[in-house]
Amino acid sequence: MVNVAIIGAGPYGLSLGAHLRAAGVKHRIFGEPMGAWKHAMPVGMLLKSHAWSSCLYDPDAQFTFEAFCAERGVAYHPSLTPLPVETFVAYGEAFQRRLVPDLSRKLLVSLAAAGDGFAATFDDGEVVEAARIVLAVGVHPFKHLPRELDGLSPEALSHSGDHGDLSRFEGRRVVVLGSGASAIDTAALLSERGASVSLVARAPALRFAAPATGARRSLLKRMARPDSGIGPGWMLWAYANAPWLFHALPGPLRRRIVRRTLGPLGGAVMKERVMGKLPLFLGWRVEQTQEIGGEVRLALRHRSGAQQTLAADHVIAATGYRPHLDRLSFLDPALRRRVRAVHGAPVLSSDFESSVPGLHFIGAASADSFGPVVRFVFGAVHPARRLTKVFAKEAHGGRARAQEQGSLAAPERG
Repeated sequence: MVNVAIIGAGPYGLSLGAHLRAAGVKHRIFGEPMGAWKHAMPVGMLLKSHAWSSCLYDPDAQFTFEAFCAERGVAYHPSLTPLPVETFVAYGEAFQRRLVPDLSRKLLVSLAAAGDGFAATFDDGEVVEAARIVLAVGVHPFKHLPRELDGLSPEALSHSGDHGDLSRFEGRRVVVLGSGASAIDTAALLSERGASVSLVARAPALRFAAPATGARRSLLKRMARPDSGIGPGWMLWAYANAPWLFHALPGPLRRRIVRRTLGPLGGAVMKERVMGKLPLFLGWRVEQTQEIGGEVRLALRHRSGAQQTLAADHVIAATGYRPHLDRLSFLDPALRRRVRAVHGAPVLSSDFESSVPGLHFIGAASADSFGPVVRFVFGAVHPARRLTKVFAKEAHGGRARAQEQGSLAAPERG
């Protein structure tokens, strides 16, 4: 039996793997390095985050994104360097080869309780028994599709997270739904690849991040509105750097903050690639959809009450992700029933542990417990450091089971 099995090889899984390897904690890590970033994000997409806040984490902070760029001769500036998803994937793959070399490239198909631990079955038939499981599955399993789109066939409807290559839409009519970075990027890239694109959003206007200037702000301005890895301002700084304090808040307040913080926002450089370049239906919502003879018809209603119908060959819903345990198809039903959840999201202890001892969730699935930071690459440092301390202490006999330390997920307060 292995001490720890990490499921997922994105920024969170790889950062934890690098920390555990350096600490000498016996573990295994499974997945395709940066798989979702490589296959589920459009070629040419730019990350919204700055280069300085887009690092994976090793304990000595030696292989940062800046160090990667220096090795490859790639131009780098902490805030001015555009960060294409292809460059970020290359960085993550290099990080894996250097710091997480023992990765097993296989897919988890089933996870069940087994004795005092877990049995993880993979797509090649291997069954791995582990005392602890860390699920670092990212956002991809949690794609959200609005109910108004129910009934459309897979040929007519997809999620923005389904596409790496958009070239198949050249010459086709595509409607993109949403107002965030994913919707804006997808619409721009489709238009530039020869598709006839319309963007439909409930929001009355698209919002874009302010362009970075690279100029150093005065001390007074930095004190009044400090930078953080997820945005400027004291509240975001606190969310980014003190997730344990966030965890101490009452559950309903935490969930409200997560849902209201950092709403849809396009990258600064995308504004000129969208505005005036393609039809925007802002303030409109989809009321009904029909698929007739290979064509999709969308009945729209404006905030003013006006109505309109759009026709398209395909609809791409850039409508975000909503973590819910029921979407993790690999979870054995008996195990799923033991995981305490609120609105589908697991309730976690300060050690990222669920109500099932030994089962941990990190990344987007932990947002309701630890706040907005864990929806960003920047947040990967927190579970990497925390869980390494916990697992290393346990490996050396210093940590009793979770029941003795009271680290199990506590009842929701408030």
